[in-house]
Amino acid sequence: MGPIEGKKLYTRALIGGGIAMMTFGWDAGVLGGILLTPEFQSAMGMPSTTIISMITSVFLLASWLGCIIMSLIGMIQGRRMWILIGNLVSVVGSVISACSYSPGQLIAGRIVVGIGNGFITSMVPSWAAEMAIDKSKRGQGVNAMIASATIATALAYWIDFGMVFAHSQAVWRFPVAFQIVFSIGSSAVLWPLPDTPRWYYARGRISEGDNVLERLFSTAISDPECRQAKLDIFASLELEQSGAAGLRLKDFFWDTSDMQNARRIRTGMIMFSLAYLQGIDMIFYYTTTIFQLYIGLSPLTASALAGSANTVLCICNWAGVFYFERLGRKTWLIGGATAQTIFMAVFVAMLANPGPKTGAAAASMLFCWIAVFGPTWAPLSYVYASDIMPLRYRHIGFSLSVSCQWLFAFITVFAGPIAAADTKVGWKIWIWFLVFNFLSIFYVWFCCPETRGKSLEEIDLLFISDRLKGSEAARTLGHGGISSGAGYGKKSGGEGDLENVICVDDGKVLRSVGSEEKGLEDLGERGSSADSFNGRLPVAEGFGGGSGRFKEG
Repeated sequence: MGPIEGKKLYTRALIGGGIAMMTFGWDAGVLGGILLTPEFQSAMGMPSTTIISMITSVFLLASWLGCIIMSLIGMIQGRRMWILIGNLVSVVGSVISACSYSPGQLIAGRIVVGIGNGFITSMVPSWAAEMAIDKSKRGQGVNAMIASATIATALAYWIDFGMVFAHSQAVWRFPVAFQIVFSIGSSAVLWPLPDTPRWYYARGRISEGDNVLERLFSTAISDPECRQAKLDIFASLELEQSGAAGLRLKDFFWDTSDMQNARRIRTGMIMFSLAYLQGIDMIFYYTTTIFQLYIGLSPLTASALAGSANTVLCICNWAGVFYFERLGRKTWLIGGATAQTIFMAVFVAMLANPGPKTGAAAASMLFCWIAVFGPTWAPLSYVYASDIMPLRYRHIGFSLSVSCQWLFAFITVFAGPIAAADTKVGWKIWIWFLVFNFLSIFYVWFCCPETRGKSLEEIDLLFISDRLKGSEAARTLGHGGISSGAGYGKKSGGEGDLENVICVDDGKVLRSVGSEEKGLEDLGERGSSADSFNGRLPVAEGFGGGSGRFKEG
C-alpha cells in the first residue's frame, strides 16, 4: 500500500492539526469549571484571587513565550515537526499539573504546557494553509482548526460539570490530565505525514517539495496544474528575495518596502490583539464565575450554563466553517464586530443595573455575543493572518501575531478578575472590552485588504510595490494561480496558464509555451539543490526580466 495522497492526505493533515488545536481549546475551558470546587481549593491551600489569576493566566504568558521561540527558530524544523514537539512538551506539562499539590507546582506545570501550546498554535494554522492546494477551501481548512479547539473547550466544561457530582481529587485532576489524550492522538496522525511543499521549497529541498505536491495533486510534477503550483511558489520566493533586504524596525510603523512584509506582520499582530481584547478570554476562563457572581446563579446552574455557552461557541464556529467561503473575510469581520458591539453594550448596561430580570438579560446577551464571535473573530484572526504572511517570514509573522493573542489574553485573564473584584471597578471592566469591539470595525474597514479567492502566492500582489508589479514573477502570479475550482487530484483541463513562463524542474530550466517545452538547459546539480541560506532559493533569472538563465537568488 503506497503513501496516502490527494484529498486523503490533506484531510489527514487537517485531522492531525485539529486534534493538536484541541489541546489549546481544552486548556482554555478546563480550569473555568473547577476553580471554585472545594477539592481544587483544598489542594491549592485555599488560594487568593491573585494566586488563582496567576494559575490561570501563566499558561497564556508561557504560550506567548512559545510563540516568540517559534518566531526565532520556527523555520529550522518545519511546521509538522514543531507541532510534534509541541505535543510532547504539552504532555510533560500536563503530567506535572495533574500531580500538583501546591500552587507553585501547578504554575510550573502550566508554564510547560503553555510553551508547548505556543508551538502548536504558531504552526498548526500555517500547516493547514500551506497544505491547501485549492484556494477556495483554504480558509475553511484553517477555520476548522479553530473550530476543533472549541469542541475541546465545550467538552472540558461538560466534563467539569459532571465532576460537580464527584467528591474526590479526581474532580480536577482527571480533567487536567485528560489533555494528554489529544497530544498523543495528534502525534499519531501527524507522524507519518510529510511537511508542507512550501516549507520544503523555501528551505531549498526541492525534490521533497516536488514529492509532496505530487501527492497532494495525485499526479506527476510535470502535470500542468501541479507544475503551475510549483511555479507560483517559486515566483513568490523570487518576489520576496528581490523586493526585501530584510525586516526593518521602522517598517513596522510605516512600511515603504517593496514587499511590505512588516506591514503584513503588523496587520496580523493587530488583528489578533483586537480579537483577544474583545473579551473572549474573560468569558472563556471565568464563565462559571460570571454566572455565579455577576448574575447570582447557583453553582450547579452556573456550571451548566457555562457548558451551554461554550457549546454555542462550538456549534456556531462549525456552522461558520461550512459557510465561510460564501462571504469575504472583511464581511465576516466587520459584521461580527458590529453585532458584538451591540450585544456587549446591552450586556454592560444590564450589569450596571443588577437584578433578577437584568441578570437574565445579561446572560442572554452573553450567549448572543458568543454566537457571533464563534464564526467571525474566533477563526478569522487565524485565517486572515495565515493568508497575508509572506512565505519567507511566515514563521516569524504568524508566531508574532499569535503571541499578541497570548499576551493580551494574559493581561485580560490576570487583571480582569482582580479589577472585577474591586468595588470601585466591578462591572465597569466590561466597558474596556466594549471599546475594542467597536474599534475593530474601523480597523478592518480601513486597513485590511480582502484575501478571499486568492492563493497564498497571489496575495503577494495585494501588497507589492509598483516597481515589483512589472516584474516577470508578478506577471506569473497574476495569471498563474491555481483556479478556484481546482480540486485534489483533478487536472485543470488546459495548459494555457503555463504560456511564456519559466519553471525550475529536475535540474533544468524549462521555458514552456503551451504544452511544448522549449529551450531546455541542463544545469546539473546546481538546479536541483537550492541554496538554503535564510530560506533562499536559486531562481530563474527570467523571473526578474533577464535572460532566463539560472542565477542565485
